[in-house]
Formats: sequence, C-alpha cells, structure tokens
Amino acid sequence: MKKQLTNRSLPEVLSGFEVRGKAASDYAKTGFYAGMFIEKSHLLNVAALLFENGYFLEDVSGVDVQEGILVVYHFDRYDRSERLTVRVLTSHDAPSVPSIVSVFSGADWHERECFDFFGVVFENHPNLKPLLLPDDLGVHPLLKENNRQSLYAVLPFDQLVDGNSK
Repeated sequence: MKKQLTNRSLPEVLSGFEVRGKAASDYAKTGFYAGMFIEKSHLLNVAALLFENGYFLEDVSGVDVQEGILVVYHFDRYDRSERLTVRVLTSHDAPSVPSIVSVFSGADWHERECFDFFGVVFENHPNLKPLLLPDDLGVHPLLKENNRQSLYAVLPFDQLVDGNSK
C-alpha cells in the first residue's frame, strides 16, 4: 500500500516532466499536496499520465494575471487524498490550450465554462461553445481590463521555478 502524501513529498507521477515549476505544498494552507507549472505542449501527456495513475479531474478554472491567463486544473484520487494542481499559462492575445476532453470526458463543461468567462480556446474540444452565457454576448466577464496582479504575486516562487531539480 502506498503512503499518503505529506507536505514535503511529491508523488512519483510528477517526476520526469519538463516543468516550469514543481513543488510540494502544505495542504492545510493551499488545499493541495503538490503542484506543477507546465508548458501547454505537455498538458495532454500530463493529463494522460494522471488518468493512468488513478486521478480524476475536479475542475478547470482560470486566473487573469498580467502575464496572461493562468489555466488551473485540480486532480485528485478516490483511493487516497492526493490532490494536485496543474497550471498552464497562455497569452492574452491568443488564449489557447489543448483540450483534455479526450482524456477526461468530464472536462467538457469545465473547458466550456472557462471559454465563457475567460475566452480561453481549448484546441480540439469537440463542442466548444458557450455553456452558461449567451452565444452573442461578445465579452468574457472575468477578464480584467485594469489592476491585474502579477503571476509572481499570485503564486509562490517554488510554483514558478522547479524547486526540485536536484
């Protein structure tokens, strides 16, 4: 039987990826045990590996920051508490990331909601159309025109730069 994660350990499933940042987290403070900040080109591979290792998708959301739109994924397991956060940054000019619907079918409406509110295009999504808002609304209500915080103010440094490179 595998041991449950502590705030100092990372699950082995997170090793072996080129990441911008990867770190264990204090669950009591953050609500997750470990997080990754990855390039969008690795998203489908990370999602597939998590699926193969018994993870399910909890949600997909966005955060509008100065550097772009941060797309945030939360994954967990049924057999033990091992909540993970995966983050991908996309630009404001052309916000897009690969859809993970081919791996997690439940991502369908999460991605559509993120498309509604942040304008993120999920590449190869089978039905990317507004979920909650009118088709002709023409705005994405959670995008900020002013007062965006920097990504560096929102995330701890070890979530931006791989603190486990040794």
